Amino acid sequence: MVNFANPQLLYLLLAVPVLAALYVYSRYLRRRRIARFGNPEVLSALMPDVSRYLPAVKICLALTAIAALVVVLARPRSQGKATEESKQGIEVMIAVDVSNSMLASSTDDPRGISRLQRAKHVLGRLIDNLEQDRVGLIVFAGEAYTQLPLTPDFMSAKLYLNDISTGMIENQGTSIGAAIEVAMNSFSGAADVERAIVVITDAEDQIGDAAAMAEVAHRDGIEVDVIGLGSGKGAQIPLDKTYSNWLKDEEGRVVTTYLDETIAQEIARAGGGIYINGASPSALNDLVKRLDEIKKSDLGTMTYTAANEQFPLFALIALILIVFDCIFSNRKIGFLRKYNFFSRGGAAVAALMFVPAVASAALPASAPLEDNSMRAERRFIREGNDQFRQNHYREAEILYRRALDVNPESEIAQYNEALTRLHLGADNAEANSELMANAVETLQRLVNDSDNPQVAELSAYNLGNVAFTRQDLQNALNFYKQALRLNPSSETARENFRYVQKMIQDQQNQQQDQQKEDQQNQQDQNQQQQDQQDQNKDQQQQQQQQQNQQQQQDRQEEQKRQSASNSQQILDAVEKKDAAARARAARQQNGQGAPAGPSRGKNW
Repeated sequence: MVNFANPQLLYLLLAVPVLAALYVYSRYLRRRRIARFGNPEVLSALMPDVSRYLPAVKICLALTAIAALVVVLARPRSQGKATEESKQGIEVMIAVDVSNSMLASSTDDPRGISRLQRAKHVLGRLIDNLEQDRVGLIVFAGEAYTQLPLTPDFMSAKLYLNDISTGMIENQGTSIGAAIEVAMNSFSGAADVERAIVVITDAEDQIGDAAAMAEVAHRDGIEVDVIGLGSGKGAQIPLDKTYSNWLKDEEGRVVTTYLDETIAQEIARAGGGIYINGASPSALNDLVKRLDEIKKSDLGTMTYTAANEQFPLFALIALILIVFDCIFSNRKIGFLRKYNFFSRGGAAVAALMFVPAVASAALPASAPLEDNSMRAERRFIREGNDQFRQNHYREAEILYRRALDVNPESEIAQYNEALTRLHLGADNAEANSELMANAVETLQRLVNDSDNPQVAELSAYNLGNVAFTRQDLQNALNFYKQALRLNPSSETARENFRYVQKMIQDQQNQQQDQQKEDQQNQQDQNQQQQDQQDQNKDQQQQQQQQQNQQQQQDRQEEQKRQSASNSQQILDAVEKKDAAARARAARQQNGQGAPAGPSRGKNW
């Protein structure tokens, strides 16, 4: 039997006959307008390639595709079945702390995922691993009560798990002993069935002696395991999702809550179980391994199979019809004219050709029903996307974080939150460094560890954008290349890769040109220095030549002066000699003709 998840959407099928009526009316008006220009039969002969029937076929294809899409939106599905089968398992009562201290962060980050959301996440995965067991839920604070009795219906367990909140119990505190007592009274009482209690708490502000009650349960053959959530460093309790208002005590001081591992370990030892820190990556595996060690017993149970989604068939029909509508035009198809498809005989041929195409098409596998946690996660993501498109990045970040509270492993929510932090970091200079660094770290982790190729590709692409804004062109090029490896058809990544590659090449060319210019300038400078040296050398040579010429000229003039002086001395000497000769000659002449005078001495 087939039913619909959204039957109210089937009212949209009423639009199909309305559209058909509008089409018929438009064809009527068209024929009237054509008749104004002449006889329709004559005009038809003037347009032999225009088909009379294809427009009607196209509108039938379109209307049928619309009807199929409406059915897809209504989500047809087959009714689930219940089968009786025997299973081997144990009975597990899960006690969840819902005191106000569970609203505090489960990590050292004051804005990190809350302890309660971490508990829901751990329990959701734990329930998935208890397929052969019966499970029940207990909530406690200052008091405790059963939220879900023991049941093999794990879908119902998850539904109840999602409804758990701190507002369920007014009496605050942490009465683990009361929770263990309620859990002991919630088992079936079958003598041959092993039982276990799993307590998830921060173990703070104890009410009563929980260790003594755990010891009582252990004596009754019930194992008590404890999962501790929180940080030993302590965390504040937010009163809203904006993390701007914190819980205060009576004296007006902000309350800080701590994980008390000592009490939690004491309870686990008294109950014959183990203590596990919820922040440990292996916490769930350790608990599942511990529960698997408990002896299994025969449990007669009802197993419910989820309804199978049938909408992919209608989606495929709509897709095929749309493709045919796009292929057909209003003109006659030349190679099909001889078959005359739109006669009575031709219509049968067309049907035979169309039906096998639908029957032989591969249909996607039926998708399972979404539980409430998945719906809440996707709802928060959709709302965050709406805020993101409106540039309301702070509101978008809060919505993405709420999606992460529901499912901390949601890679889409992690990616979207990282993008909002990139925008917030760009808009807020004070928080730029921290927000950008956090976003880059998240994107790098998604690139390396994401199981979703699209998330990894987009993360690499945005890391390339971040590197580009920082002028780190080489890293930007590497990230764009990585995005193309993950999705070779990404045109934006390809364009950015080519653009950055060209920028790097241009920079290299500019560097080379600058180096060449520097070398040429150095060569020119060296040449100028060489020319200056040569010029100085020439000037020195000229000066030396001038000095040599001047010295030579001085020597010549000195030689001339000396030569003239020597000539004068010679002339003077000759004149003196001639004068002496003349004087002697005169004396001799005077002695022969004149009388002798008195003797002045011997004259021999």
